[in-house]
Amino acid sequence: MRMRRALSVLAIPFVVAFANVFGALRAVVIGGFVVLPRIFWAVEVHGLEHDHRWRSSYLAMNHKRDLDSVMPMAAVVRHRGWRAITGDVRFGMRADGFAPGFLARVVPRPRWLAWLLHPFSVGWILRQAGTYPLEGPSTRPAEMWIRDARRVYGNVRAGEILTPDFLRALAAGGGRSPEAVAALRLSRVLGWRYQDVRRRYAGPEICLPLVRRTLERRLAATVRRELADMDAWLARGGSLYGAPEGRLSPDGRIGRVSAGSHRLLRDGPAATRVVPIAIVYDFMITGRPRVFVDVAPPLAGGGALARTELDARLRAAWLSAARFTCTQLASGFLVRAAASVAPTFTLDDLAASVRDEAVRLARAGRHVDARLLDPHTARGRCARYLRFAARRGLVRHTTCGVWAPVVGDLDLAPASGEVGYDRWPLAYAWNELQDMLAAGGLRVVATTASERVANA
Repeated sequence: MRMRRALSVLAIPFVVAFANVFGALRAVVIGGFVVLPRIFWAVEVHGLEHDHRWRSSYLAMNHKRDLDSVMPMAAVVRHRGWRAITGDVRFGMRADGFAPGFLARVVPRPRWLAWLLHPFSVGWILRQAGTYPLEGPSTRPAEMWIRDARRVYGNVRAGEILTPDFLRALAAGGGRSPEAVAALRLSRVLGWRYQDVRRRYAGPEICLPLVRRTLERRLAATVRRELADMDAWLARGGSLYGAPEGRLSPDGRIGRVSAGSHRLLRDGPAATRVVPIAIVYDFMITGRPRVFVDVAPPLAGGGALARTELDARLRAAWLSAARFTCTQLASGFLVRAAASVAPTFTLDDLAASVRDEAVRLARAGRHVDARLLDPHTARGRCARYLRFAARRGLVRHTTCGVWAPVVGDLDLAPASGEVGYDRWPLAYAWNELQDMLAAGGLRVVATTASERVANA
């Protein structure tokens, strides 16, 4: 007994040293994930005073892009102190982030870079950063279903696992016949040739019925285990940063809270505090785009809220805290200009309208990019927006300094699991604007020069 006590005492310095090493390693990993996105994005964080650094907190972000989980990381962790860096705050992330090929899916262009990144897996690094994988049947690329099938059935032929429809999709993407693809082993289907098809999000319906049921049962067991791990962490007083929607917004609107998030809060400690975090991207500009992160006041009742009330209050908090940027307000101007009697406009018309709208919103108590409140900086942001719109064919030059909008169809049609901000930026920003304005019962009033004169 004395020997055991002596060994326990001697072990204390080693345990402390290990904890310090783990904390330092986690700090390095988190630092890497923080620094890399900021090379390409400018990040502004507001409202940290609403995070009271309570233990057992669920920091709940809306979900627009894969980078959402890392954009506010530095500010949140710094605000919570060294304890957060060494492990007090852990992160929830889509499970495909832990699977091989994640970097190539997140950075699909340029293609040569995606090809270089494709073999690498960052799963171990994410785990060292204290990140939990979050599974879901609608938030998985097709590649993960194929990898799961390979683990269960071995390296069998693709035709024994995948449906004819998905085999045809692979064949079209890889430039081969469906019969040739069906004869390939799964390891070959996981090669680079079929990357563009495999990285698309898909459900288990890409697999044959018997295979599908087996994989669905395995996934359900995995989800239960992951949620239990996170609930245990909250029960120990830890905090979790995650996305209650469970999937990226496909069209710019806030989505529903996922069943997994409801289960997490239902089975976790009743005292869990829910802190909403709104993230908005000012992405329709040339040069370095900007990200705005706004922390909203915590929801009273937190994890004890009923499902429908939690959904409604989270949505209202996200939309009320979201910051209006040039992307949303200038897109509103373009849509209205296209529907007006005199659709042509100048840069000065655009800048004046965006500034007027920004001032109106700020007076109504809404969060607005401060650069839009000053005539000079608002004009500069609008000039960058106009250059972006011209490159994407959303406006055309008519005469010297005069532009006409080319709006087209505003209905987004992203495939399952895909997002529309890249292919349909104007429609995505327009939907986002309508969603944000509806939270305060507001409407778009950005107008062309002729409409402003008529309204006056």
